[in-house]
Amino acid sequence: MLRWILSASISHGIGKFWVGTVFVNIIGCFVLFALAQWIQGEDKVLQYFWKIGFLGSLTTFSTFSYEVVMLIKLGRYFEAFLVGFLNIFFGIIIGIWILR
Repeated sequence: MLRWILSASISHGIGKFWVGTVFVNIIGCFVLFALAQWIQGEDKVLQYFWKIGFLGSLTTFSTFSYEVVMLIKLGRYFEAFLVGFLNIFFGIIIGIWILR
């Protein structure tokens, strides 16, 4: 529910349906890598709850994939590439930055 609210609010404000998903995925990557650093010594169940349960439902590969496919079907190839690039690139950069 949180993902949908954030994504829909941001996408509506900007006018591009994929912007909210990119934003939510970037925020999710930041939180995931930050948690990986901060809760290393915590109980494994608690780690799984936050990393897989909460963040797994906040970020979503299926929505990102669907939006890329929809952009391709609409003939908006540059936007499709941009969406894929932004999701993957910033996720990796955030991970490198936090875990360095």
